[in-house]
Amino acid sequence: MKRSPSIAHGFEWLALCASLALGEACAFGASILSPLWPLAAFAAVVAFVVWLAFASRASRLALAFAVGFAAALFAAQSRREVLDEAHVLGCGRPFVRELRVESGVRLTRGADCVRWASFASSAGSLKVRVIFPLDASAPVPQVGETWECAGWLERTKVDDISLRRKLWVKGKGTFARRIGRGRCAALLAALRADLSRRMGIGLPRDCVAADLNRAILLGERARMRKADRDAFAAAGTIHVFAISGLHVMIVAHAFAFVLALVGCSFRFRGVILVPALWVYVAMTGASPSAVRAASMASLYFAAPFFLRKPDALVAWSLTFLVVYGTDPTKLFDTGCALSFAVMLGLFFWGRFVAERIRGRFAATLVMTFAAWAVGTPIAAHAFGRVTPGGIAANLLLLPAAGASVKAGIAGIVASFVSDRLAAHVNNFASLLSGTMADVSRLVAAIPGANFTVEPWPVSVCAAWYLALALLLWLLQKRVRPL
Repeated sequence: MKRSPSIAHGFEWLALCASLALGEACAFGASILSPLWPLAAFAAVVAFVVWLAFASRASRLALAFAVGFAAALFAAQSRREVLDEAHVLGCGRPFVRELRVESGVRLTRGADCVRWASFASSAGSLKVRVIFPLDASAPVPQVGETWECAGWLERTKVDDISLRRKLWVKGKGTFARRIGRGRCAALLAALRADLSRRMGIGLPRDCVAADLNRAILLGERARMRKADRDAFAAAGTIHVFAISGLHVMIVAHAFAFVLALVGCSFRFRGVILVPALWVYVAMTGASPSAVRAASMASLYFAAPFFLRKPDALVAWSLTFLVVYGTDPTKLFDTGCALSFAVMLGLFFWGRFVAERIRGRFAATLVMTFAAWAVGTPIAAHAFGRVTPGGIAANLLLLPAAGASVKAGIAGIVASFVSDRLAAHVNNFASLLSGTMADVSRLVAAIPGANFTVEPWPVSVCAAWYLALALLLWLLQKRVRPL
């Protein structure tokens, strides 16, 4: 089959992404050379000059490799300096840093009935998880906030760059306090609180389904019960409650639909849609997964304004280069890898479905299988868990999640017209969320729906992806185009 020019162009972008990632992997493998990062940066400048002079494919790949290598060495050196500051230069004093709440806000209760809070953050290039006792009257950390923390950084026998270091905020001289929000952040927080209130109109204050609605649309996952989180994780559907590509694209298409209704032309929709989309992402805490998805969506929807045809593969590649080029430690971020891998897999399988599959149910089944198959090796490698039940669960939950997001948006809009109307819509959204929770519990209880395995080595993951690519190639050969 002859490859289309757009796909060939997309593969050139993918080659640049692979070259950048390879350069970063090589640099982290030789992190002992991190003090030489200025020399690597100079080599990247030389590669840039060579690319300007020759503009060949080989020079582009060499430039991407050199940039990745230099960026990763700089990140490794920055990480080493942070560790030295925490362990050597501190002279027995707590390590003090202003840390942004990136994701993973958790609340637990210890054996002594003390409530503990934790969140994932970054101290420069060092990934940390801050753990501290939280008073009953103290505010719960929210994604996007900045906290000033003083604590003791965990020491490890083996320095593994892929693992988060724990920052324990306990003992003399330690503290964790939220830094006052700026005007813009305060406005976004107030907007989020108001929307959260509107999503609860007509529902009991302690309604579990309402909390699930807020988690799906506003990213308030701290409201979810641990039992529900465990059920969704066991069923392979926890991604439904992370503000990610699914939610951002649904919200983006909802914005596009409204703009089309009011008569906004296709070319200029992106001018209004992109800023509105970023306000939504900022309001939900600007989690890394949401930022990645919004970046891809922005490139895709803004293309018509510049008289360019929207190209999902190029948008994916540009986002990959920016994300991994600016933060090479993302190479060890499982969530980041899963997000990019699933989006790329859905692109290729989506083309196959659009060209060769007739019937909505069959198309949904194929895309659900593709999303599960692409994400399985990463989950098995990082967590040692395989969830075959995720195919059946996602087949039901992904459409339900889309409907829940749309119902949540409709409920918010309805609340500006009538509280009674909003109550009806919110109850429908809660019915969807409650059904999703019930389905996840049912699937998780099926024998063999999820099981633990020895973490897959990279070779097994590579073999899995090779087999998946071969399957797609064979299907394209066997199934006739529509």
